[in-house]
Amino acid sequence: MRHLPVFITLTLLLFSATSCRKTPSHVIPEDKMAALMADVNIGNAIVESERGRYATDSAKMVLMQSIYARHGVTAEQVDTSMVWYGHNIETYVKVCEKAEEILTARIEKAEQAGGKSIGTPSPTSLDGDSVNLWAGTQIRRVTGAEASDFQTFSLFTDKNWDRGDRYTLSAKGINTRGSVTMFIAADYNDGTTEYTSLVHPAEDMQRLTFVVDSSKVATRVYGSLFYSGTPGNVAYLDSISLVRTRGRNDNASARRGQLTTRYR
Repeated sequence: MRHLPVFITLTLLLFSATSCRKTPSHVIPEDKMAALMADVNIGNAIVESERGRYATDSAKMVLMQSIYARHGVTAEQVDTSMVWYGHNIETYVKVCEKAEEILTARIEKAEQAGGKSIGTPSPTSLDGDSVNLWAGTQIRRVTGAEASDFQTFSLFTDKNWDRGDRYTLSAKGINTRGSVTMFIAADYNDGTTEYTSLVHPAEDMQRLTFVVDSSKVATRVYGSLFYSGTPGNVAYLDSISLVRTRGRNDNASARRGQLTTRYR
């Protein structure tokens, strides 16, 4: 299990109790847990290969939250499930083996496939009341050959920021069969993080809007875009953008549904 994340190996060493019981209702089932672990492993690899973009804990958190959102689970569910699996090692080892099988199959498919992206990065515009801040490629080719195709962004405060700003992440699916996961978060100077996410079939234009709390001072806005490709299908995410607009007076109602956590 040399490909598995470090925390998985540590868990195996920390817990020695074994059991053959099936997973209870509050625990993520074996197959779903294996698929989640495979994506978490790839997420960890992304963090290691792009340390500059994931230098802070909050940047790593948004990537993990995106993975969790794709699988329809929360960090709390993952933590609870890891504790149960840690006390049921025989079942956990089987899950680890399934995760490694998933990774091996994805690596083989990736080696058989070509490049995944087309287009060139677009310039970032920062001035004005309505600007497109997306600095990456505006069209993305997805073949389903790789497990993860996370595109991330991170914006720090500058002279153009204003309290209550709105950020809308958009992407148009073409020939898509899977789902798109969008995630936007903001860190505030009081030590809290507010975030929102969307998981939806990727056909047509999909949008996720995040509204910065006008009663706080945001230090950073960041997020990710992920398309869950399917093997044998060539799909595109087109017209990718991250548009910032000036806030309105309905800040409280506009932020309804956004969640808050503490990062320090």
